Amino acid sequence: MRRIIETAEQVIENYGGKDVFETAENAGVKVWFRKLGGLKGLYICENGVRYIVINEQLDVTMQKVVCAHELGHDVLHRELSAGGIREGTLFLDTDKTEREANLFAACVLISDDEILSAASECDDINGAASLIGFPSELVKYKLRIMNKKGYNFRVDETENDFLK
Repeated sequence: MRRIIETAEQVIENYGGKDVFETAENAGVKVWFRKLGGLKGLYICENGVRYIVINEQLDVTMQKVVCAHELGHDVLHRELSAGGIREGTLFLDTDKTEREANLFAACVLISDDEILSAASECDDINGAASLIGFPSELVKYKLRIMNKKGYNFRVDETENDFLK
């Protein structure tokens, strides 16, 4: 997990933009919005050109989550992308690469300060997620990261079928 945290922090420092879409573009990944049916997004690297394709029918919050997740695949798993990494579901905790992409997304999208502020104002994860504006599953990943940094948040297991 430490490697993922450090990598996400480097990406933000080196390529951070006004939002995750700009961060991905700054990192050299083309971001496209297309109709994808039931597919939320995909990452592909073809002939050295890297793409994140996001379902344009998702709401803006989920488009940000998908973009950050796919950027995680770009940074952490590019070598696995032959033929593309396609996302029908997010927040699968049963696959190592998916878990790593989710941790990366949580690092990129939610700051430590946002979590600490939400924790001081809310009694549970759902309240914190509502305050921060991201799904509770993503907030749970961020809380696990915060625990790795020495905090002691109580985190239930992430649902394996979120957004199925």
